[in-house]
Amino acid sequence: MNKAAAEPNIDAMRDEMSDVRRVIDALDDELVALLAKRQRQIERAAKVKPALGVPARVPDRVDEVLARVLGAARREGLSVEVAMNLWTAIIEWSISYEERLMGDRAPKGE
Repeated sequence: MNKAAAEPNIDAMRDEMSDVRRVIDALDDELVALLAKRQRQIERAAKVKPALGVPARVPDRVDEVLARVLGAARREGLSVEVAMNLWTAIIEWSISYEERLMGDRAPKGE
């Protein structure tokens, strides 16, 4: 009876794990879609910044974005460490991408 009682529990846990994976996969799809939207805004910025004489890297803006994201992470219960690491990587990639898109038109930063 002990083994029989444990079997449905294992099946329930497997079902639960399958559900967890399904939800994670759906969330990953949403995150990719949102990051693609963000990338398109980086592309827009790369077109506008040269005309304004603004370099890809604007330290005050980097600080502003990180502060805003860390505040949002705290409100949402996301690890501040995770948020800082992810957004630092996103920001650094974005700056590099902007610089590539601007090419010779890229104003030089500080």
